[in-house]
Amino acid sequence: MKKKYSIHPIIFTLFISLFIFTGQGHTAPAKEDIKTIAILPFQINASQELDYIRNGMVRMFNSRLSWREKVTVIPKNAIAKHLPDLDDISGTERVARIARLTHSNFILTGSITGIGGAFSIDINVYDIENKRYITFFEQSKTIDTLIGKTDKIAAIINKKVFDRTTMSWEKIEQEKLAYIKELKRRNPEYMMQNPQWREKKESPGWKIWEYLY
Repeated sequence: MKKKYSIHPIIFTLFISLFIFTGQGHTAPAKEDIKTIAILPFQINASQELDYIRNGMVRMFNSRLSWREKVTVIPKNAIAKHLPDLDDISGTERVARIARLTHSNFILTGSITGIGGAFSIDINVYDIENKRYITFFEQSKTIDTLIGKTDKIAAIINKKVFDRTTMSWEKIEQEKLAYIKELKRRNPEYMMQNPQWREKKESPGWKIWEYLY
């Protein structure tokens, strides 16, 4: 007659609890390790109606900067409810207040300027904890290239602000290397005179800012 073996209920419960909380050997990131960023509505500087462009660009930044278990983008409605309270303030004071109201680690502000069919995109990302900000700028000769320019800025923000390498960032790096290769082919004398130029790393460009409260 075969013997029947059973696991004590208490031991079994402890085993299941340990399995669940450890996540099969992978611990979940602490909540405080997840960064939050609030993307404010862009300012429009143009004679034509560009609301659809502004809304589309904000949606793009929302999707491209969201990084599972790393970066959370504050929902649009959570930001919108606080905007009426910011009408009387501007600049860094506005940034600081929305950061407090939305509990954000970073704030992204931007503007779109349209002149004669061409556009310029200016973006600021504020690091609230370290009291610093970094700027990003792109120009688009036509409205058709705005999506590509927006994607490029998002890739650079991901890398320089969150140290995240995306496919778009890898494409930017590949294009840069191709440009360097072509420059080297066309201007070999410059390379000989400046052998260390390729080793210089671009600065992230952070600037210090002061709170106004």
